[in-house]
Amino acid sequence: MKNTFSQQLVNFFASGDEESFVNGEIITHGDYPSGVFLITSGFVKVYSISDKGDKCIHIVYQSGEVFPLIWAFNGIRRRVFYEAITNVTVQRVARDKFLKSVETNLELSRKMLSELSKQFMIYADRLDNLESKDAHERITHRLLFLAGRFGVKQGSAVIIKAPITHELIAESINLSRETVSREMEKLEGKKLISKTGKYIVISDVAAFADQFGDPVTLDLWGLDETSIEK
Repeated sequence: MKNTFSQQLVNFFASGDEESFVNGEIITHGDYPSGVFLITSGFVKVYSISDKGDKCIHIVYQSGEVFPLIWAFNGIRRRVFYEAITNVTVQRVARDKFLKSVETNLELSRKMLSELSKQFMIYADRLDNLESKDAHERITHRLLFLAGRFGVKQGSAVIIKAPITHELIAESINLSRETVSREMEKLEGKKLISKTGKYIVISDVAAFADQFGDPVTLDLWGLDETSIEK
């Protein structure tokens, strides 16, 4: 669930420049990245903007994670924006320094391979999520993913400890904010979810998974070790 810092990352990025950003501030552009970043505190969303002006969120990074890795390794620039959604602190290093260290430091190389694998899984999960044609199931899937990525277990409940809004969910899974709000109200009415402060709480993960029409393997999101069937 919650991400943990790697000492190898901390040691390496400590030699870079520390930078701070406030909520809503752009950290870097995918067209011209200013370096490779380690988030030491806060959350960062990555999004693109369509020709019609619609925002599409690709991923939300948390502390302990590194971006932009596609550009860092392959030099591919993507027309995306990296924006702080809380107050954020990062350590930034130059791309050439990052690549040289990955090539010569086995432990750092292993950590980056793990990071790439994790980010691939996040994007693969989002693709699976978008294949759901029903809005209710699409939102349910997204909440389980968020619980696995940012959640903290408390008995049978999971608190999603990230700044997740209805708008952010909508922009992540190609739905309107109104549709997301309507479905979230239904889930609250069934007492499947609630709010504690600014955080979403899934009251009972197994019961929540029953919202799917097909069997759900909660271990996909690290939420259980068994397959839950309806």
